[in-house]
Amino acid sequence: MLYVGTDEAGYGPLLGPLIVAGSVFVSEGARSRIAAAGAEDSKVAYARGGRGALARVLGRYWDQCASLTDILAQHSVCGDPRAAYPWYGDVEASDLTPGRRSAAFRRLLVNPVCESAFNRGCDAWGNKAGVLFAETMRVIRAALTRWPDQDADITCDKHGGRNRYAALLLVELGPTQLVAERESAALSSYRLQVGGRTVRIRFLPKADAGDAPVALASMAAKYVRELFMHGFNDYFTARVEGLKRTAGYYGDGRRFLRDVAPILDSIEGGAAALVRCR
Repeated sequence: MLYVGTDEAGYGPLLGPLIVAGSVFVSEGARSRIAAAGAEDSKVAYARGGRGALARVLGRYWDQCASLTDILAQHSVCGDPRAAYPWYGDVEASDLTPGRRSAAFRRLLVNPVCESAFNRGCDAWGNKAGVLFAETMRVIRAALTRWPDQDADITCDKHGGRNRYAALLLVELGPTQLVAERESAALSSYRLQVGGRTVRIRFLPKADAGDAPVALASMAAKYVRELFMHGFNDYFTARVEGLKRTAGYYGDGRRFLRDVAPILDSIEGGAAALVRCR
């Protein structure tokens, strides 16, 4: 059985990328028996120990990576988007600490969605919830394509207040059959036939608190966004003396834009190139 868990980081901010991540395991046992050593809700880990707390766990799974460039080269489902975004330089990932991991572990995938791609998606969908769904499906399709002979069990951290996903799954995964088993605030669950195999997919609130693959994906998404934001801040602090760094959330993001306003004309597209529309 192919087990996949997905989660995101950066859905709400004004600045910086949305990162969707997925962890992949293969096991003959039950999903509840999947072990991802050290994995937990990224918000809990980050509040306790910052980026280092994430790195100490993720080093077990990204043991061949020494920088953001390495992570994107080896694990991104859409390549490295930074050529179109000069404010994202390379950042060392030297805090990743190698360690033992589960034999069932196969891959930790990431999908970075930077500003203009995010804004184009919002225009196409009419909202950012559609962008999150489409980019999550990109990660899931990558996992299904890489392990084509396995039935799949997929859990996604729930996407905001959406309860009904059937019509979207028909478009994004193209199943020959889809059964909506349950659609509610507590759980949305589906059984699909995709490419001759059974795929079960559920959307569960706070899945990162109780499901090991989702928790690992949560940590990966948060860590990669932190690397992107580190590069973002390095770019602007090198150009604006005394500039305070930002995490990109709305209140502080507006402050940051005011502080960097004198140099925005030097960036192609100006402030609009930096700001997410939703």
